[in-house]
Amino acid sequence: TWLVLGGGGLYAVFPLAYATILPALYAPLIAMLIGLIFRGVSFEFRWRTTRGKFLWDWGFAGGSLLATFAQGITLGALVQGIHVVDRAYAGGWW
Repeated sequence: TWLVLGGGGLYAVFPLAYATILPALYAPLIAMLIGLIFRGVSFEFRWRTTRGKFLWDWGFAGGSLLATFAQGITLGALVQGIHVVDRAYAGGWW
């Protein structure tokens, strides 16, 4: 929820920053969302199975690791700076 509110708030208050920053961070933000979704699914389905609990435990750990790694990449990209030319993002997707 806070990711959606953060993105919507950035778009509402600073549309130019939204248009510049988000294309630079699409890949790590989508990876973070996938990790968080997998984490939630693993947490929910772990309690519904009797035989595959270890698989859902690994899924939870993998989703957590992916989300953490993606947050680190996002923070690193912001600290390094985003290459902007003519008020638009000028870098690649990775």
